[in-house]
Amino acid sequence: MKHLTTLVGLISLVAAGDACAVDERYAPYVAAPALAGAIEVAARPANARLMLLWREGFGARHPAVRIGPLDAPPSDTVTARAAIEALAVFVHKDNPLVCLPLEDLAVLFAGGATWGSAGLDGDWAARPVVVLDRPAGSERDFFVEAGLKGGAVAPDAKVVARASILLREIGTAPGAVSFAPAGYRSDAVRALRLSDGGDCMAPSEANAHRGFWPLARIVGIEARGAAARNMIDYVLSRDGQRDAVIAGYFALPYVFAAEDRKALGLD
Repeated sequence: MKHLTTLVGLISLVAAGDACAVDERYAPYVAAPALAGAIEVAARPANARLMLLWREGFGARHPAVRIGPLDAPPSDTVTARAAIEALAVFVHKDNPLVCLPLEDLAVLFAGGATWGSAGLDGDWAARPVVVLDRPAGSERDFFVEAGLKGGAVAPDAKVVARASILLREIGTAPGAVSFAPAGYRSDAVRALRLSDGGDCMAPSEANAHRGFWPLARIVGIEARGAAARNMIDYVLSRDGQRDAVIAGYFALPYVFAAEDRKALGLD
């Protein structure tokens, strides 16, 4: 029941907005009959919600397979590219800021800044920046490294664990700013465009796939055991990629999936 509640919460959050579609060339997953045994699986880098969806989705189709975590990948793992993690910087929908140079992001998140430091004038110039933080982990580490270039997040920033609650809090605080998976949507917030020395870019799937979005990286899947290839088959199917979208990630470019499926003998 706990897992079901978590899944429903994830689905509701993404369904409230325009979720990214999965490339139609991805084929639906076809379950292997009478599949059994044990496998160990890990997604790196990824958070618990994505791994939960993949484990639950595969497990529902193969109830006789025991799925456990893969802590230290041994030499006999099966690996593939699996999804695209892209983070976005979210602000209140009424915030007039459109684009922010990436090098100025650290100023906003360091604490004590006003929106005037981002170039806003009028009433917004003196409005304090309210920083909301995320829990320690892979997602936050990536944002600090790629977005803040190692800069610090305001030490007194409120930590919000769930993205749904985070977007809700930003929507009720006009001066707020934080980061979350770019696949999430809410009518109460906007995702900032960022400039990394060139044109302003939106955190779209197309920009992430083309390497234009600076806060994007590839997620890999690793599996070990008799059903390891079946697990990879599921992740690189239309069903597995829909799980990634529900979790706030972008689907893997189909060309990558086709290459890895061929290399693993899945097609």
